[in-house]
Amino acid sequence: MAERRKVTERDRTSEITQQLDRPPGAEEERGVKEILKELRPQLQELVRLHGEMARTELEPVAKRAGRAVGLLVAGAVFLFLFLIFFFLAGMYTMQAAGFPPWAAAGINAVILLIIAGVLAGAGAAGLRGLDPKPQRTIRSVQRSIEWFKEQFGR
Repeated sequence: MAERRKVTERDRTSEITQQLDRPPGAEEERGVKEILKELRPQLQELVRLHGEMARTELEPVAKRAGRAVGLLVAGAVFLFLFLIFFFLAGMYTMQAAGFPPWAAAGINAVILLIIAGVLAGAGAAGLRGLDPKPQRTIRSVQRSIEWFKEQFGR
């Protein structure tokens, strides 16, 4: 199912790219006002297609990011609950072994700090690997702008 959806998204993106890359028809001698009047619906369609292309390209990245963040939050909640009980047991064990309560709490705090640093680093690395820019859409918009500049001699 996911594979079919990826193929469909890829097909839709390719279809949009082909629509955007079509060369315009032969132009007659007309005034700038007439040309702009005729270009208006085409420009609106171009903007709509670029928006749709960006949405299609960013949707899988957003879903992956959402899942990653959801898993990080769920893992953090369960880890927090586990660590509360684990370190309480550790503190009671240390106190039973002769450590003063402040020393047992300090040792547990340092261990918690190390674990938190490792988990935060792993979560940040997972989010850093995502590319949030719609690369194809950006290239397509740049090509459209270049074409438009060529048409009006700028």
